[in-house]
Amino acid sequence: MVEIGFSVMEGNAGDSQALLPLLQAFEQQYHVHVNLTGINWDGGWTEIAKYGIYGSGPDVSSIGTTWIGSLASMQALRPYTPQEVRALGGAEAFFEASWQTGLLPKDPTPWAIPWLADVHVLYFWKDALVKAGIGDAAAAFATASALVETLAKLHKDAGCAYPLVLTTIASPVILHEAAHWVWGAGGDFVSADGREIIFNQPAALQGFHNYFSLEPFISPKSLLSAPRGDLFDNGEAAVYFAGPFVGNIGRAIHPEWGDNLGIVRTPGASFVGGSSLVIWPHSRHPQEAYELVRFLSSQPTRIQASPHDQALPTRRDALNMPSVENNIFDRITLQALQHGRSFPTIRLWGAVEEKMIVELAAIWAELFANPQTDIDACLHRHLDPLAQRLNMVLGN
Repeated sequence: MVEIGFSVMEGNAGDSQALLPLLQAFEQQYHVHVNLTGINWDGGWTEIAKYGIYGSGPDVSSIGTTWIGSLASMQALRPYTPQEVRALGGAEAFFEASWQTGLLPKDPTPWAIPWLADVHVLYFWKDALVKAGIGDAAAAFATASALVETLAKLHKDAGCAYPLVLTTIASPVILHEAAHWVWGAGGDFVSADGREIIFNQPAALQGFHNYFSLEPFISPKSLLSAPRGDLFDNGEAAVYFAGPFVGNIGRAIHPEWGDNLGIVRTPGASFVGGSSLVIWPHSRHPQEAYELVRFLSSQPTRIQASPHDQALPTRRDALNMPSVENNIFDRITLQALQHGRSFPTIRLWGAVEEKMIVELAAIWAELFANPQTDIDACLHRHLDPLAQRLNMVLGN
């Protein structure tokens, strides 16, 4: 029997073992045995990069969508042929933001097939809104300015000292969250051709200004290593910018939440991430590797999309699930996915992301240490030198 290797990203050691029954079903159908390896997201890029650099490792990997550009530019991935894409239902079978993560700028060649998706929405406690005199939750979060007004009311009228939960420490999520405000102001991180840093240009700076202006609504406890979600779970905060885990897994863990947990889309596009399936050029069984990709990416749509992950499905037919009509959490998260955006799939995005994460965390720390800090001056102090360094890396 042919054997192939498959690595997947996992939040906790052993999570990937939940995939074994699915892989056994694949083995029975295709007579191909799959050796499974789990890789923790923390430090996972180092392990994945080795597969591409040294040309050895599994045949198929599930990797973070923001890593695809670097690997594809290195010619470290096996591209998918037009025939293989058609066999999957074509590009139109997948949500646009997820599909775009597998393409390099101005290149229609798909280097990765979407598998699992992540997107941010806004969760809130209904009783806190009632206490603040807010009757229409949809209107309360419909625009960026409405969100700020809602946070102010929650602070003043609901006795919520710090109503908002955002990530303020050096974690990839910090950039995922900040992107919402940058895009909302008409800004971006790099130019359309991927050759120039533009996160320190006026539109992006306005987005960052709006984002960091939320500091008065965020607890200083968010700078600690404890999960920021705890501030929402225990009721200290009333609004949480987070992914599908809260609405799906969180409600199961906390039955006491009952009907008090609300959900709405963010005003504007949210970052869409997740993981995609790639085939490595060193695979000695490329056809069997592709069959595994086709098998996994064509599983019936459901939430959670994988036995080992709380992520969303990436195929558009997920919108036809019965739960989309009956379950507001499924409906809102998929709508957010449908209207979301992804980061540019460029060669050096990993370097841009890594440096941005550090600077954003440093800005938050500075603002919490001195709330009177001039935000615009702080942004220029941190972002202008970074933009200059990264432009040199990009070759400008």
